[in-house]
Amino acid sequence: MPERKPVNPAGAAPNPALSPGMIVGDFLFVSGHVAVDSSGNVVGAGDAEAQSRQVMANIREVVSAAGAKMEDVAKITCFITDIAYYPAYSKVRSETWPKDPPASSTVVVAGLVRPEFLVEVEAIVPLS
Repeated sequence: MPERKPVNPAGAAPNPALSPGMIVGDFLFVSGHVAVDSSGNVVGAGDAEAQSRQVMANIREVVSAAGAKMEDVAKITCFITDIAYYPAYSKVRSETWPKDPPASSTVVVAGLVRPEFLVEVEAIVPLS
């Protein structure tokens, strides 16, 4: 069994229930991130674009803490609570990866862990 190594970016709001990222073998698995800042405050209440930007910033922090770059991300999965939010999320995704974007899935869900969250994204990053 490969060794597991948690990735916790400096200054990230602690969450005893999960690791922001987990390195297993040559892969980084980034937990689903929502629009909270390093103090744990919700960013962009009611604004899917602002929330998407915060989500990508949070993912970037985990990816960077693991020694990788956003360009290394191979796969993302997005969960949104309303299909009407897709254009805002898609805009931010395109800005985050302007060329050679990762494989991507988007799923519309009934809700996320808190009702103020509109977007959640997880990622897989090869490290070798």
